[in-house]
Amino acid sequence: MTMKLVPLSELNPSAYNPRTADPKRLDLIELSLRKLGFVLPVFADATGEILSGHQRHLVATRMNLPAMPVVFTKPLDLAKRKSINIAFNRGTNDMAAVDTPASMTEALQRADIQGLAAKLPNRAGDDLFPCTRAVTVKVCDLAAVNNGRWVQYAKNTARVLAGHGVTMPIVCTRDNVVVNGIGRLEYAAEKGIDTVQVVYITEVERDFTYAMLNYLTMDFNIHERYEDLLRYNSFRRSRGARSYLGRCFTFPLLGHKSSNTFDVNQPESRALWVKTFGRTVLDFGAGTLSETRILQGVGVDCVPFEPFRLDGETIDRAKSVATTCEFFARVANGTQFDSIFLSAIMNSVPFYQDRVHILRIIAALCGPRTRVYAVSASTKQAGYRTTAGAQFLNKGDASRLQFRLDYEPRVTIADFSETPKVQKYHTPEEWYELWKQQFEKVKVTESANNVECICGKPIKPSDEELTAALCFEFNLPYPDGHRMDLAKEALAAFSQRLKRELPNPKQ
Repeated sequence: MTMKLVPLSELNPSAYNPRTADPKRLDLIELSLRKLGFVLPVFADATGEILSGHQRHLVATRMNLPAMPVVFTKPLDLAKRKSINIAFNRGTNDMAAVDTPASMTEALQRADIQGLAAKLPNRAGDDLFPCTRAVTVKVCDLAAVNNGRWVQYAKNTARVLAGHGVTMPIVCTRDNVVVNGIGRLEYAAEKGIDTVQVVYITEVERDFTYAMLNYLTMDFNIHERYEDLLRYNSFRRSRGARSYLGRCFTFPLLGHKSSNTFDVNQPESRALWVKTFGRTVLDFGAGTLSETRILQGVGVDCVPFEPFRLDGETIDRAKSVATTCEFFARVANGTQFDSIFLSAIMNSVPFYQDRVHILRIIAALCGPRTRVYAVSASTKQAGYRTTAGAQFLNKGDASRLQFRLDYEPRVTIADFSETPKVQKYHTPEEWYELWKQQFEKVKVTESANNVECICGKPIKPSDEELTAALCFEFNLPYPDGHRMDLAKEALAAFSQRLKRELPNPKQ
Protein backbone atom coordinates (compact mmCIF):
# COMPACT_ATOMS: atom_id res chain seq x y z
CA MET A 1 0.00 0.00 0.00
CA THR A 2 1.38 3.38 -1.03
CA MET A 3 1.33 6.41 1.24
CA LYS A 4 1.25 9.93 -0.15
CA LEU A 5 0.54 13.48 0.98
CA VAL A 6 -2.95 14.48 -0.09
CA PRO A 7 -4.67 17.90 0.12
CA LEU A 8 -7.33 17.87 2.82
CA SER A 9 -9.95 18.98 0.31
CA GLU A 10 -9.58 15.69 -1.57
CA LEU A 11 -10.76 13.63 1.42
CA ASN A 12 -14.36 13.10 2.50
CA PRO A 13 -15.32 12.09 6.05
CA SER A 14 -17.82 9.23 6.05
CA ALA A 15 -21.32 10.02 7.28
CA TYR A 16 -21.48 6.75 9.21
CA ASN A 17 -18.30 7.00 11.31
CA PRO A 18 -19.42 5.72 14.73
CA ARG A 19 -17.01 7.78 16.80
CA THR A 20 -18.10 11.08 18.31
CA ALA A 21 -15.59 13.66 19.49
CA ASP A 22 -15.79 16.18 22.29
CA PRO A 23 -13.86 19.48 22.29
CA LYS A 24 -11.37 18.38 24.98
CA ARG A 25 -10.32 15.30 23.06
CA LEU A 26 -10.07 17.24 19.82
CA ASP A 27 -7.74 19.62 21.63
CA LEU A 28 -5.62 16.62 22.65
CA ILE A 29 -5.46 15.49 19.02
CA GLU A 30 -4.27 18.95 18.06
CA LEU A 31 -1.65 18.81 20.81
CA SER A 32 -0.55 15.42 19.51
CA LEU A 33 -0.25 16.67 15.93
CA ARG A 34 1.73 19.72 17.02
CA LYS A 35 4.17 17.67 19.09
CA LEU A 36 4.36 14.39 17.16
CA GLY A 37 2.86 15.11 13.75
CA PHE A 38 1.24 12.25 11.84
CA VAL A 39 2.89 9.18 13.36
CA LEU A 40 0.32 7.02 11.57
CA PRO A 41 -1.27 7.83 8.21
CA VAL A 42 -4.93 8.39 7.51
CA PHE A 43 -6.64 5.57 5.60
CA ALA A 44 -9.23 6.22 2.89
CA ASP A 45 -10.95 4.16 0.24
CA ALA A 46 -10.28 4.59 -3.46
CA THR A 47 -12.76 7.48 -3.71
CA GLY A 48 -11.20 9.46 -0.86
CA GLU A 49 -13.79 8.52 1.77
CA ILE A 50 -12.02 8.43 5.14
CA LEU A 51 -12.00 5.07 6.89
CA SER A 52 -9.62 5.97 9.72
CA GLY A 53 -8.57 9.49 10.69
CA HIS A 54 -11.80 11.51 10.84
CA GLN A 55 -10.80 13.47 13.92
CA ARG A 56 -7.27 14.09 12.65
CA HIS A 57 -8.74 15.38 9.40
CA LEU A 58 -11.05 17.71 11.34
CA VAL A 59 -8.22 19.02 13.51
CA ALA A 60 -5.83 19.35 10.57
CA THR A 61 -8.48 21.45 8.84
CA ARG A 62 -8.80 23.84 11.76
CA MET A 63 -4.98 23.98 11.98
CA ASN A 64 -4.95 25.06 8.31
CA LEU A 65 -2.61 22.24 7.33
CA PRO A 66 -2.38 21.94 3.54
CA ALA A 67 -2.16 18.15 3.36
CA MET A 68 -1.99 14.94 5.34
CA PRO A 69 -0.42 11.50 4.72
CA VAL A 70 -2.96 9.04 3.29
CA VAL A 71 -2.99 5.37 2.36
CA PHE A 72 -5.73 4.45 -0.11
CA THR A 73 -7.36 1.03 -0.02
CA LYS A 74 -8.78 -0.87 -2.96
CA PRO A 75 -12.42 -0.06 -3.88
CA LEU A 76 -14.81 -1.27 -1.16
CA ASP A 77 -18.60 -1.55 -1.09
CA LEU A 78 -20.56 0.20 1.66
CA ALA A 79 -20.91 -2.87 3.90
CA LYS A 80 -17.15 -3.47 3.84
CA ARG A 81 -16.41 0.22 4.44
CA LYS A 82 -18.63 0.19 7.51
CA SER A 83 -17.06 -3.02 8.77
CA ILE A 84 -13.51 -1.77 8.28
CA ASN A 85 -14.45 1.53 9.93
CA ILE A 86 -15.39 -0.33 13.12
CA ALA A 87 -12.21 -2.41 12.99
CA PHE A 88 -10.10 0.74 12.58
CA ASN A 89 -11.75 2.20 15.66
CA ARG A 90 -10.15 -0.65 17.59
CA GLY A 91 -7.14 -1.24 15.38
CA THR A 92 -5.14 1.90 16.10
CA ASN A 93 -4.90 1.20 19.83
CA ASP A 94 -3.03 -1.74 21.36
CA MET A 95 -6.21 -2.69 23.19
CA ALA A 96 -7.01 -5.86 25.09
CA ALA A 97 -10.46 -7.44 25.00
CA VAL A 98 -11.30 -6.01 28.40
CA ASP A 99 -10.46 -2.43 27.41
CA THR A 100 -13.29 0.02 26.76
CA PRO A 101 -13.37 3.70 25.79
CA ALA A 102 -14.10 4.44 29.46
CA SER A 103 -11.05 2.53 30.73
CA MET A 104 -8.87 4.14 28.05
CA THR A 105 -10.09 7.58 29.13
CA GLU A 106 -9.23 6.77 32.75
CA ALA A 107 -5.73 5.70 31.72
CA LEU A 108 -5.32 8.90 29.73
CA GLN A 109 -6.39 10.97 32.72
CA ARG A 110 -3.73 9.28 34.86
CA ALA A 111 -0.99 10.17 32.38
CA ASP A 112 0.75 13.55 32.78
CA ILE A 113 -0.16 14.63 29.25
CA GLN A 114 0.69 18.31 29.59
CA GLY A 115 3.94 17.54 31.38
CA LEU A 116 4.98 15.04 28.71
CA ALA A 117 4.03 17.44 25.92
CA ALA A 118 6.02 20.27 27.49
CA LYS A 119 9.22 18.30 26.89
CA LEU A 120 8.66 18.31 23.13
CA PRO A 121 9.06 21.15 20.63
CA ASN A 122 6.35 21.98 18.14
CA ARG A 123 6.76 20.45 14.71
CA ALA A 124 6.39 22.33 11.43
CA GLY A 125 6.71 21.79 7.69
CA ASP A 126 7.79 18.36 6.51
CA ASP A 127 8.54 17.41 10.11
CA LEU A 128 4.75 17.05 10.62
CA PHE A 129 4.75 13.79 8.64
CA PRO A 130 7.09 11.27 10.34
CA CYS A 131 5.05 8.32 9.00
CA THR A 132 6.21 9.20 5.49
CA ARG A 133 9.74 8.33 6.64
CA ALA A 134 8.86 4.80 7.75
CA VAL A 135 11.64 2.28 7.20
CA THR A 136 11.60 -1.42 6.40
CA VAL A 137 12.59 -3.64 9.35
CA LYS A 138 12.84 -7.42 9.65
CA VAL A 139 10.00 -8.92 11.67
CA CYS A 140 12.36 -11.36 13.40
CA ASP A 141 14.45 -8.47 14.75
CA LEU A 142 11.38 -6.75 16.21
CA ALA A 143 9.95 -10.01 17.57
CA ALA A 144 13.19 -10.81 19.39
CA VAL A 145 13.03 -7.52 21.30
CA ASN A 146 9.27 -7.61 22.03
CA ASN A 147 8.72 -11.32 22.69
CA GLY A 148 6.36 -11.84 25.62
CA ARG A 149 4.48 -8.56 25.17
CA TRP A 150 1.82 -10.03 22.91
CA VAL A 151 -1.82 -8.93 23.08
CA GLN A 152 -4.07 -11.55 21.49
CA TYR A 153 -6.95 -9.14 20.97
CA ALA A 154 -4.76 -6.57 19.22
CA LYS A 155 -3.49 -9.33 16.93
CA ASN A 156 -7.08 -10.25 16.07
CA THR A 157 -7.74 -6.64 15.06
CA ALA A 158 -4.64 -6.66 12.85
CA ARG A 159 -5.85 -9.90 11.24
CA VAL A 160 -9.25 -8.39 10.38
CA LEU A 161 -7.66 -5.28 8.86
CA ALA A 162 -5.18 -7.40 6.92
CA GLY A 163 -8.14 -9.32 5.51
CA HIS A 164 -9.22 -6.05 3.90
CA GLY A 165 -5.72 -5.47 2.56
CA VAL A 166 -4.79 -2.90 5.21
CA THR A 167 -1.39 -2.90 6.90
CA MET A 168 -0.58 -0.14 9.37
CA PRO A 169 3.00 0.84 10.29
CA ILE A 170 4.43 -0.13 13.68
CA VAL A 171 5.74 2.63 15.95
CA CYS A 172 8.98 1.88 17.83
CA THR A 173 11.73 3.52 19.79
CA ARG A 174 15.24 3.32 18.32
CA ASP A 175 15.96 0.13 20.28
CA ASN A 176 13.02 -1.57 18.51
CA VAL A 177 10.66 -1.55 21.50
CA VAL A 178 7.11 -1.31 20.13
CA VAL A 179 5.17 1.71 21.36
CA ASN A 180 2.14 1.10 19.17
CA GLY A 181 1.34 -1.89 16.97
CA ILE A 182 2.21 -4.92 19.11
CA GLY A 183 -0.76 -6.79 17.63
CA ARG A 184 0.36 -5.92 14.11
CA LEU A 185 3.81 -7.29 14.88
CA GLU A 186 2.46 -10.52 16.38
CA TYR A 187 0.21 -11.04 13.36
CA ALA A 188 3.14 -10.48 10.96
CA ALA A 189 5.33 -12.91 12.93
CA GLU A 190 2.68 -15.65 12.97
CA LYS A 191 1.98 -15.24 9.25
CA GLY A 192 5.67 -15.54 8.42
CA ILE A 193 5.85 -12.04 6.95
CA ASP A 194 9.47 -11.08 6.47
CA THR A 195 9.42 -7.29 6.94
CA VAL A 196 7.16 -4.51 8.19
CA GLN A 197 7.18 -0.73 8.00
CA VAL A 198 8.35 0.99 11.19
CA VAL A 199 8.04 4.63 12.24
CA TYR A 200 10.79 5.41 14.73
CA ILE A 201 10.38 7.93 17.55
CA THR A 202 12.86 9.25 20.11
CA GLU A 203 13.04 8.12 23.72
CA VAL A 204 11.77 11.50 24.92
CA GLU A 205 8.72 11.11 22.67
CA ARG A 206 7.94 7.58 23.89
CA ASP A 207 5.54 8.15 26.80
CA PHE A 208 3.60 10.93 25.08
CA THR A 209 3.32 8.85 21.90
CA TYR A 210 2.18 5.80 23.88
CA ALA A 211 -0.59 7.80 25.57
CA MET A 212 -1.78 9.48 22.39
CA LEU A 213 -1.86 6.34 20.24
CA ASN A 214 -3.09 3.82 22.83
CA TYR A 215 -5.24 5.77 25.29
CA LEU A 216 -6.78 8.60 23.27
CA THR A 217 -10.11 7.30 22.00
CA MET A 218 -13.50 8.72 21.15
CA ASP A 219 -16.97 7.76 22.30
CA PHE A 220 -18.33 4.90 20.22
CA ASN A 221 -21.73 5.93 18.89
CA ILE A 222 -22.40 2.84 16.84
CA HIS A 223 -25.91 2.32 18.18
CA GLU A 224 -27.10 5.51 16.49
CA ARG A 225 -24.86 5.66 13.42
CA TYR A 226 -25.24 1.97 12.50
CA GLU A 227 -28.83 1.25 13.56
CA ASP A 228 -29.95 -0.35 10.31
CA LEU A 229 -26.72 -2.29 9.80
CA LEU A 230 -26.93 -3.79 13.29
CA ARG A 231 -30.54 -4.79 12.68
CA TYR A 232 -30.06 -6.61 9.39
CA ASN A 233 -26.76 -8.13 10.52
CA SER A 234 -28.67 -9.88 13.30
CA PHE A 235 -29.42 -12.70 10.85
CA ARG A 236 -28.39 -16.21 11.85
CA ARG A 237 -25.28 -17.26 9.95
CA SER A 238 -25.44 -20.33 7.74
CA ARG A 239 -22.93 -22.01 10.02
CA GLY A 240 -25.75 -22.05 12.59
CA ALA A 241 -27.69 -24.63 10.55
CA ARG A 242 -28.27 -27.82 12.53
CA SER A 243 -29.16 -31.42 11.76
CA TYR A 244 -30.92 -31.72 15.13
CA LEU A 245 -33.29 -29.59 17.19
CA GLY A 246 -31.58 -26.77 19.03
CA ARG A 247 -31.80 -26.16 22.75
CA CYS A 248 -34.85 -23.91 22.57
CA PHE A 249 -36.85 -26.86 21.18
CA THR A 250 -35.60 -29.40 23.72
CA PHE A 251 -34.58 -27.87 27.06
CA PRO A 252 -37.82 -28.76 28.92
CA LEU A 253 -37.16 -32.40 27.96
CA LEU A 254 -33.41 -32.61 28.49
CA GLY A 255 -32.51 -30.43 31.46
CA HIS A 256 -28.73 -30.06 31.36
CA LYS A 257 -28.21 -32.67 28.64
CA SER A 258 -27.00 -31.48 25.24
CA SER A 259 -29.67 -30.96 22.61
CA ASN A 260 -27.83 -33.17 20.10
CA THR A 261 -28.68 -36.18 22.30
CA PHE A 262 -32.35 -35.89 21.33
CA ASP A 263 -33.40 -37.41 18.00
CA VAL A 264 -36.95 -36.36 17.20
CA ASN A 265 -36.95 -38.76 14.25
CA GLN A 266 -37.18 -41.69 16.66
CA PRO A 267 -40.86 -42.63 17.20
CA GLU A 268 -40.67 -42.50 21.00
CA SER A 269 -38.86 -39.15 20.95
CA ARG A 270 -41.33 -37.72 18.44
CA ALA A 271 -44.26 -38.82 20.59
CA LEU A 272 -42.68 -37.21 23.66
CA TRP A 273 -41.97 -34.01 21.77
CA VAL A 274 -45.55 -33.72 20.44
CA LYS A 275 -46.98 -34.51 23.88
CA THR A 276 -44.88 -31.69 25.39
CA PHE A 277 -45.07 -29.01 22.70
CA GLY A 278 -48.08 -29.87 20.52
CA ARG A 279 -48.70 -30.43 16.83
CA THR A 280 -48.97 -26.82 15.62
CA VAL A 281 -46.07 -24.54 16.54
CA LEU A 282 -44.46 -21.26 15.48
CA ASP A 283 -40.72 -20.92 14.89
CA PHE A 284 -40.36 -17.15 15.34
CA GLY A 285 -37.02 -15.98 14.00
CA ALA A 286 -36.44 -19.30 12.30
CA GLY A 287 -32.95 -18.44 11.02
CA THR A 288 -31.87 -21.04 8.46
CA LEU A 289 -35.16 -22.92 9.04
CA SER A 290 -33.22 -25.98 10.25
CA GLU A 291 -35.62 -26.75 13.08
CA THR A 292 -38.65 -25.85 10.97
CA ARG A 293 -37.72 -28.47 8.37
CA ILE A 294 -36.86 -31.11 10.98
CA LEU A 295 -40.22 -30.70 12.67
CA GLN A 296 -42.13 -30.61 9.40
CA GLY A 297 -40.29 -33.80 8.47
CA VAL A 298 -41.80 -35.64 11.44
CA GLY A 299 -45.32 -34.39 10.79
CA VAL A 300 -45.42 -31.31 13.04
CA ASP A 301 -47.21 -28.29 11.58
CA CYS A 302 -44.31 -25.86 12.15
CA VAL A 303 -44.88 -22.34 10.83
CA PRO A 304 -41.68 -20.29 10.31
CA PHE A 305 -41.19 -16.55 10.43
CA GLU A 306 -37.75 -15.22 9.48
CA PRO A 307 -37.21 -11.66 8.21
CA PHE A 308 -33.65 -12.37 7.01
CA ARG A 309 -33.61 -15.52 4.87
CA LEU A 310 -30.28 -16.35 3.28
CA ASP A 311 -29.08 -17.26 -0.18
CA GLY A 312 -25.69 -18.67 0.71
CA GLU A 313 -24.27 -16.03 3.03
CA THR A 314 -26.32 -13.13 1.63
CA ILE A 315 -29.74 -11.99 2.78
CA ASP A 316 -32.37 -12.76 0.14
CA ARG A 317 -35.06 -10.09 0.51
CA ALA A 318 -37.47 -11.73 -1.94
CA LYS A 319 -37.27 -15.04 -0.10
CA SER A 320 -37.69 -13.24 3.23
CA VAL A 321 -40.79 -11.42 2.02
CA ALA A 322 -42.29 -14.65 0.66
CA THR A 323 -41.77 -16.45 3.99
CA THR A 324 -43.30 -13.50 5.83
CA CYS A 325 -46.39 -13.46 3.61
CA GLU A 326 -46.89 -17.19 4.22
CA PHE A 327 -46.70 -16.44 7.95
CA PHE A 328 -49.32 -13.69 7.54
CA ALA A 329 -51.70 -16.19 5.94
CA ARG A 330 -51.51 -18.40 9.03
CA VAL A 331 -51.92 -15.39 11.31
CA ALA A 332 -54.97 -14.18 9.42
CA ASN A 333 -56.73 -17.57 9.31
CA GLY A 334 -56.57 -17.80 13.08
CA THR A 335 -54.08 -20.67 13.42
CA GLN A 336 -53.76 -21.48 17.12
CA PHE A 337 -50.21 -22.26 18.15
CA ASP A 338 -49.62 -24.83 20.88
CA SER A 339 -46.08 -23.53 21.31
CA ILE A 340 -44.01 -20.59 20.09
CA PHE A 341 -40.22 -20.84 19.99
CA LEU A 342 -37.67 -18.02 20.01
CA SER A 343 -34.26 -19.61 19.59
CA ALA A 344 -31.42 -17.16 20.33
CA ILE A 345 -33.48 -14.31 18.88
CA MET A 346 -33.31 -11.98 21.85
CA ASN A 347 -29.51 -12.10 22.06
CA SER A 348 -29.21 -11.11 18.37
CA VAL A 349 -31.76 -8.27 18.40
CA PRO A 350 -29.52 -5.22 19.01
CA PHE A 351 -31.84 -2.84 20.89
CA TYR A 352 -34.05 -3.13 23.94
CA GLN A 353 -37.11 -1.49 22.38
CA ASP A 354 -36.84 -3.86 19.41
CA ARG A 355 -37.06 -6.78 21.86
CA VAL A 356 -40.10 -5.22 23.49
CA HIS A 357 -41.80 -4.98 20.09
CA ILE A 358 -41.17 -8.69 19.54
CA LEU A 359 -42.59 -9.55 22.96
CA ARG A 360 -45.81 -7.71 22.13
CA ILE A 361 -46.19 -9.51 18.82
CA ILE A 362 -45.61 -12.86 20.53
CA ALA A 363 -48.17 -12.05 23.22
CA ALA A 364 -50.72 -11.11 20.55
CA LEU A 365 -50.15 -14.47 18.82
CA CYS A 366 -50.71 -16.53 21.96
CA GLY A 367 -53.95 -18.30 22.78
CA PRO A 368 -54.94 -19.09 26.38
CA ARG A 369 -53.03 -22.39 26.33
CA THR A 370 -50.04 -21.36 24.21
CA ARG A 371 -46.65 -21.77 25.81
CA VAL A 372 -43.65 -19.70 24.74
CA TYR A 373 -40.15 -21.16 24.90
CA ALA A 374 -37.17 -18.82 24.57
CA VAL A 375 -33.42 -19.23 24.91
CA SER A 376 -30.73 -16.54 24.92
CA ALA A 377 -27.02 -16.35 25.58
CA SER A 378 -26.09 -15.75 29.21
CA THR A 379 -23.16 -13.90 30.71
CA LYS A 380 -21.47 -17.27 31.28
CA GLN A 381 -20.75 -17.68 27.58
CA ALA A 382 -17.09 -17.41 26.61
CA GLY A 383 -17.82 -14.65 24.10
CA TYR A 384 -18.91 -12.39 26.93
CA ARG A 385 -16.48 -13.58 29.60
CA THR A 386 -13.41 -12.89 27.48
CA THR A 387 -14.47 -9.25 27.07
CA ALA A 388 -14.38 -9.08 30.86
CA GLY A 389 -10.81 -10.37 31.02
CA ALA A 390 -11.38 -14.14 31.29
CA GLN A 391 -8.84 -16.44 29.72
CA PHE A 392 -9.55 -17.81 26.23
CA LEU A 393 -10.81 -21.38 26.49
CA ASN A 394 -9.84 -22.55 23.01
CA LYS A 395 -8.31 -21.46 19.73
CA GLY A 396 -11.68 -20.39 18.33
CA ASP A 397 -12.34 -18.04 21.26
CA ALA A 398 -8.79 -16.68 21.06
CA SER A 399 -9.16 -15.73 17.39
CA ARG A 400 -12.48 -13.95 17.92
CA LEU A 401 -12.57 -10.16 17.69
CA GLN A 402 -15.28 -9.03 20.05
CA PHE A 403 -15.65 -6.04 22.32
CA ARG A 404 -18.22 -4.42 24.54
CA LEU A 405 -20.46 -1.54 23.63
CA ASP A 406 -21.74 0.78 26.31
CA TYR A 407 -25.17 1.89 25.04
CA GLU A 408 -26.77 -0.97 27.02
CA PRO A 409 -25.45 -3.36 29.70
CA ARG A 410 -23.85 -6.62 28.54
CA VAL A 411 -23.81 -5.89 24.82
CA THR A 412 -20.88 -6.79 22.56
CA ILE A 413 -20.10 -6.58 18.87
CA ALA A 414 -18.20 -9.12 16.78
CA ASP A 415 -18.05 -10.71 13.30
CA PHE A 416 -16.00 -7.94 11.71
CA SER A 417 -15.11 -9.66 8.45
CA GLU A 418 -18.07 -8.05 6.65
CA THR A 419 -21.17 -8.27 8.85
CA PRO A 420 -20.62 -6.85 12.36
CA LYS A 421 -23.17 -8.37 14.72
CA VAL A 422 -24.33 -7.31 18.17
CA GLN A 423 -24.85 -9.86 20.92
CA LYS A 424 -26.88 -9.16 24.05
CA TYR A 425 -26.01 -11.38 27.02
CA HIS A 426 -28.73 -11.71 29.66
CA THR A 427 -28.57 -12.42 33.37
CA PRO A 428 -31.40 -14.63 34.71
CA GLU A 429 -32.84 -11.62 36.56
CA GLU A 430 -32.81 -9.47 33.44
CA TRP A 431 -34.29 -12.28 31.37
CA TYR A 432 -37.15 -12.65 33.84
CA GLU A 433 -37.90 -8.91 33.90
CA LEU A 434 -37.98 -8.79 30.10
CA TRP A 435 -40.56 -11.55 29.73
CA LYS A 436 -42.59 -10.56 32.78
CA GLN A 437 -43.72 -7.46 30.90
CA GLN A 438 -46.02 -9.51 28.65
CA PHE A 439 -46.65 -12.78 30.50
CA GLU A 440 -48.12 -13.50 33.91
CA LYS A 441 -46.36 -16.85 34.18
CA VAL A 442 -42.60 -16.83 33.57
CA LYS A 443 -40.28 -19.63 34.62
CA VAL A 444 -36.57 -18.92 34.09
CA THR A 445 -33.76 -21.47 34.19
CA GLU A 446 -30.08 -21.27 33.30
CA SER A 447 -28.02 -24.05 31.75
CA ALA A 448 -25.49 -24.69 29.00
CA ASN A 449 -24.41 -21.03 29.26
CA ASN A 450 -27.91 -19.94 28.29
CA VAL A 451 -30.88 -18.40 30.02
CA GLU A 452 -34.16 -20.09 29.21
CA CYS A 453 -37.79 -19.40 29.96
CA ILE A 454 -41.22 -20.94 29.63
CA CYS A 455 -44.01 -18.36 29.51
CA GLY A 456 -47.80 -18.53 29.66
CA LYS A 457 -50.88 -16.41 30.28
CA PRO A 458 -50.03 -13.53 27.95
CA ILE A 459 -50.72 -9.93 28.86
CA LYS A 460 -52.20 -8.65 25.63
CA PRO A 461 -50.67 -5.38 24.36
CA SER A 462 -52.87 -2.40 23.65
CA ASP A 463 -53.88 -1.86 20.04
CA GLU A 464 -51.54 1.14 19.86
CA GLU A 465 -48.62 -0.91 21.25
CA LEU A 466 -49.29 -3.78 18.84
CA THR A 467 -49.58 -1.43 15.87
CA ALA A 468 -46.22 0.16 16.73
CA ALA A 469 -44.64 -3.29 17.11
CA LEU A 470 -45.98 -4.53 13.77
CA CYS A 471 -44.93 -1.37 11.95
CA PHE A 472 -41.44 -1.88 13.32
CA GLU A 473 -40.98 -5.62 12.82
CA PHE A 474 -42.44 -5.76 9.33
CA ASN A 475 -40.55 -2.78 8.01
CA LEU A 476 -37.06 -3.96 8.93
CA PRO A 477 -34.12 -2.74 6.80
CA TYR A 478 -32.09 -4.75 4.29
CA PRO A 479 -28.47 -4.31 3.16
CA ASP A 480 -29.55 -3.16 -0.31
CA GLY A 481 -31.20 -0.05 1.18
CA HIS A 482 -34.74 -1.37 0.84
CA ARG A 483 -37.06 -2.23 3.71
CA MET A 484 -39.48 -5.11 4.18
CA ASP A 485 -42.41 -2.72 3.60
CA LEU A 486 -45.06 -5.16 4.85
CA ALA A 487 -46.51 -3.17 7.75
CA LYS A 488 -49.83 -2.72 5.95
CA GLU A 489 -50.10 -6.46 5.34
CA ALA A 490 -49.14 -7.18 8.96
CA LEU A 491 -51.86 -4.87 10.29
CA ALA A 492 -54.42 -6.50 8.03
CA ALA A 493 -53.45 -10.05 9.07
CA PHE A 494 -53.47 -9.28 12.79
CA SER A 495 -56.71 -7.28 12.51
CA GLN A 496 -58.37 -10.29 10.91
CA ARG A 497 -56.99 -12.60 13.59
CA LEU A 498 -58.12 -10.38 16.45
CA LYS A 499 -61.44 -9.60 14.75
CA ARG A 500 -61.00 -5.86 15.20
CA GLU A 501 -59.36 -3.13 13.15
CA LEU A 502 -55.95 -2.13 14.44
CA PRO A 503 -55.32 1.62 14.21
CA ASN A 504 -53.48 2.92 11.17
CA PRO A 505 -50.37 4.75 12.47
CA LYS A 506 -50.80 7.46 9.81
CA GLN A 507 -54.27 8.38 11.05
